[in-house]
Amino acid sequence: MANVAETDKRLGRAVAYVHQQDGVRIPPNVSAQLETLIMAGRAMDFAVRLRGHREGLTPELTKEYAAQAGIGSVQLTRVILPALKDADVVTFEIVDNNLRSVEEYVGLTGTVIEQSLKVLNALGPSELEFAVLHSVEIASWAPLTQQQHLEQLIRRGFTDALAESAYNLGLSAGVNQRIRSAELSDYVVFNPYVWGSKQVPIAEFLHSLPPAERDALLGICQQASDSPGLALSAVTNAQPGILTSARKVGLIQAATVKSTGSANASQTYVFSPLLEEEDDRLVTTEAMHQRKLFVAHILFGHERAKLGGGRIMDPVVLVNALLNRRRVGPASNIATDYHLLEAQGIVRVTPVGSRAYLDLIKPEIVEGGLAWLRRTVGETSSMGLELKLARSPGTFLTPEADRANLPDQGAADEVARAAVLKLREEAQRAARHENPF
Repeated sequence: MANVAETDKRLGRAVAYVHQQDGVRIPPNVSAQLETLIMAGRAMDFAVRLRGHREGLTPELTKEYAAQAGIGSVQLTRVILPALKDADVVTFEIVDNNLRSVEEYVGLTGTVIEQSLKVLNALGPSELEFAVLHSVEIASWAPLTQQQHLEQLIRRGFTDALAESAYNLGLSAGVNQRIRSAELSDYVVFNPYVWGSKQVPIAEFLHSLPPAERDALLGICQQASDSPGLALSAVTNAQPGILTSARKVGLIQAATVKSTGSANASQTYVFSPLLEEEDDRLVTTEAMHQRKLFVAHILFGHERAKLGGGRIMDPVVLVNALLNRRRVGPASNIATDYHLLEAQGIVRVTPVGSRAYLDLIKPEIVEGGLAWLRRTVGETSSMGLELKLARSPGTFLTPEADRANLPDQGAADEVARAAVLKLREEAQRAARHENPF
């Protein structure tokens, strides 16, 4: 049984999981019931963007980051900043109803996932919202039958009625999912983040599946793990239906960068699910997808930009220079090609005449991204390095948005569904100490 500290970390990460559904497909009536959970997620999304700006964090920049996180000025000053202050994430000063100054302590008074739970508590969630958070955390730990899932919520002190309502809200928000098991005559409840739990070493688990299922999924998952940011089209020996179903249940995560130019100029990249144990050691959390955004953005500029307009010829050299010098450039297209990264507070674009420099803000994101890039593209030649992109990235679709857009495939989904049901059986054995992972 996990200790309280481990459970709190998973609950803090569950705040991010709920937040990732915000803006994807949460129905309005469900959003109203999860108001505080959603607000806590937006607050931490906003706070993470502030991290690393030091003396450059002006009131104007603060408001712009708030807007990017979906927070208006009234909510910012009256709700979000006070809650972040109560949780020791920021301090701020308001003079004559105007924001005068902000100082951030993101990652200093605790990791981002620890601070997320503190912010939620500062906002005062309802008992129902807290039950939903526990439902999300349970579903990310192990697939259970619907009855077992409800029993776990009741064991944590929630009433039968609250457990039932929380269960339904988790499904309605799209953060939890369920599949029907004919053998059990019940639904099995899980969420796609279960594959990131340290309870589930994916490769070891897939080796335990029957050969047909194992061979269909193992190669896909190993490629995503070995080469973070591998282009979807480069995944080898994968039937399209199996690949889609693996994305759908979360065995792999897919993120897409779309160009501001032609509607057809897009690229989808695959990643292994977040590993909980590794994430617990980070100040930030990859549940916010900032490393994925950075890597996908750089690879898009390397792979999809027109040769005539100049490509990022060597992603490793470019990113290594940014990390070591804290600045690259100047180049004429930097001012337009990096706005998605700038909106997340990962880099800053500093104009100089008609060109611009790219300045480093969050070294931990860039450093993690560099490690992924080295595994994916290797150490290549630095000759011909270009910073210009012919078509700048305009949209980033998260793994949550990717799953929401995938259609049902009937029989093609059965392989991934079988993996979830098999995982449920293994989790039960582990709980009885018969065959722990």
